[in-house]
Amino acid sequence: MKRFLTILAAVGALLGLPACDSDLEKVYYDEAFSKPAVLQGIGPSYVLEASQADQPAITFAWQKPQLGFPASVTTDLQMDVAGNDFANPRTLASTKTGDTCSLLTADLNETVLQLMVSQPAENGSLAVEFRLVSTISASQPPLYSNRVFTTITPYVE
Repeated sequence: MKRFLTILAAVGALLGLPACDSDLEKVYYDEAFSKPAVLQGIGPSYVLEASQADQPAITFAWQKPQLGFPASVTTDLQMDVAGNDFANPRTLASTKTGDTCSLLTADLNETVLQLMVSQPAENGSLAVEFRLVSTISASQPPLYSNRVFTTITPYVE
């Protein structure tokens, strides 16, 4: 009986599962061939008003990053105090498909007021900068766009 089971196992191994080659094309990411997103310029200054809290304050537009192959890219819009080198960035929006983003006045106002707690403002306004961070996976370094600068004067309720 042992001999029969051994022969049966050997025949099963030979006839069992055939080796499969994948029909999928392998794609390798090469950072040297990638280009980060390009953030378009915005106005030099903005004065936020409480009466427009539910209206868009700033609309951002950009050219998507070029990776050399089709990929699912997550793009985050970040803001920080100008000259802070994004040491304490605030992520304002995130998208996987879009190339524009509008920030509501109330949301932008709240973020600027939070940043003003740690950074003294001149004349009630704060110089800030924005950038895009594009990520394809946790194992690859993100791509950073150019920076755009503006001055924002928030309202206090």
